[in-house]
Amino acid sequence: MSRKSHVFEAVGIGTVIVSLLFVAVELHQNTKAVHGQTNQAIADNVNALYLAIATDNELSAAWHKLLNNVPSSQLSNEEKIILEMALLSGFRRVENIWYQVEEGLIEERALTRIGYLPYTKVFATETWKKYRNGFDPMFLQYFELQVSLASRG
Repeated sequence: MSRKSHVFEAVGIGTVIVSLLFVAVELHQNTKAVHGQTNQAIADNVNALYLAIATDNELSAAWHKLLNNVPSSQLSNEEKIILEMALLSGFRRVENIWYQVEEGLIEERALTRIGYLPYTKVFATETWKKYRNGFDPMFLQYFELQVSLASRG
């Protein structure tokens, strides 16, 4: 081979290496962007629930009763439905975050930002027992451990 072909080969290899480095940097930045968007979506979901509780009188009153451990026998049928739907939404939100962590789409620390206290309340545990079989068995173990830890302190 001539000296000229060695130079072209070296330039070609260098170009491929630079291209691969560029793709790696772009992929890393894209991954960070997706993580950021996912975390923002999680935060938006939580904020929507908090805003709904703050601005909807019926939901606010029902949530107040939940947090004060008012027994389900003292809740109206409407309050039970309101709380069940809000809690089911919360259970699914936690399950969704858990799935994303399990799949490596977001960091595990996303699970540490979940407030488990409402799920320790009497009506919440009753609701969980009623609907728990509709959730992933591995998630059941995770969630019930977290609720147990939250109820201790």
